[in-house]
Amino acid sequence: MTQWEYSKIDLSRINPRSDDIELLNDAGQDGWELLTIAPNNIAYLKRSVQVAATQRAAPPKRGAARPG
Repeated sequence: MTQWEYSKIDLSRINPRSDDIELLNDAGQDGWELLTIAPNNIAYLKRSVQVAATQRAAPPKRGAARPG
């Protein structure tokens, strides 16, 4: 059975001049999959624990993210 780790990014805290899509693409390159963006502008992501072990980059690189 696949095990997952989760993270979230508060898109409201991203510099308005930044590109949200670029941020999410960067997270995708680190193995994160976007689950949803909530009405409060929080992006929820997941990745398999196996991918996490090989990537060794816990939350996405930029933004207010924290594993959860």
